[in-house]
This record gives sequence, structure tokens and C-alpha cells, in this order.
Amino acid sequence: MLVTVAALVVLAAACAGPRRGPPLGAMGGPPRPPSELEQNVRFMLSFDGNSDGTVTRDELEAALHRQFDAVDTNHDGRIDLQEMQAENDRRFRAAGTGASPLIDWNRNNVIDFEEFASTARSMFAEMDKDMDGKLDQTELRLPRPRVPVVMREPPPDRRR
Repeated sequence: MLVTVAALVVLAAACAGPRRGPPLGAMGGPPRPPSELEQNVRFMLSFDGNSDGTVTRDELEAALHRQFDAVDTNHDGRIDLQEMQAENDRRFRAAGTGASPLIDWNRNNVIDFEEFASTARSMFAEMDKDMDGKLDQTELRLPRPRVPVVMREPPPDRRR
């Protein structure tokens, strides 16, 4: 009886069809989330105004001013709590939990341009290894992913 039940369970599992789930990554597992470096490179490349693969400090500043002006909907030169919430909601809808929220660092209930730009400026400075005021393709290069080495047994000796 126990053997019959076990056989039915195996048969039911086999007939259930292929397992459906999230797309698999390169090694058959779930896709890996982007690393912090990948996220930072993508973020910096979003400031590349002329799409030449290099981000200059001028491009960064111009893009930050455009973004600030877009968020400051009443154009008073600061982002108030209502504008901050609206922008954070927009970012969450666009990027989910990976979104970087606006934060009122000095807790005065508004975000001025310096607060708005501080994270991007700090990241730019950190990534600008040669301190030349631009992020070139060398500084924006991602390391090559490691591919695990699969050890195989040598083929059997065919001489007999």
C-alpha cells in the first residue's frame, strides 16, 4: 500500500507539467540583482548629456539643475514636503524598493539644491579616481563577471 501511494505521488508530480517561476540566471538560479557598483555606474551614466560614454562635472551639474527644477513644481527654489513626497512616490513607482528617496538631511522641512545634489556629487567624486572632473570609460567600467570553472573528469583512456 505504501509503495502504491509513493508511486501515485511521483506520477502526480511528473504529470504536473514543467515548473514555472522567475527566469533563471546564467547558472540556473534566479537572476542576481545588480551590484552597488552597477547601480552607481548606471546612475552616473544617466547624467551623460551627449551620450559619449563620459560624464563631465558640467553634465552632472546641468542634469541635476534640470531634475531639481522638475521636482520644484512651484519654482520657489526649494523642494517642500509635498514636492518631496510626490517625487519619492514617482521614484518608487519607477524603480520599486531600489529607488533612492529624497531626504531632508538637515531636517528643516525643505530640500535646497545643495541637499538635492549632495548624493550625486559625492558619488561622482568617489568614482573620479584620477580627479580630472570627468568619469571616462575606464572609471565607468564594470568588472567582468566571474564564471565558475567546472571541473571535468579526464576522458577515459581508450587504449586497451
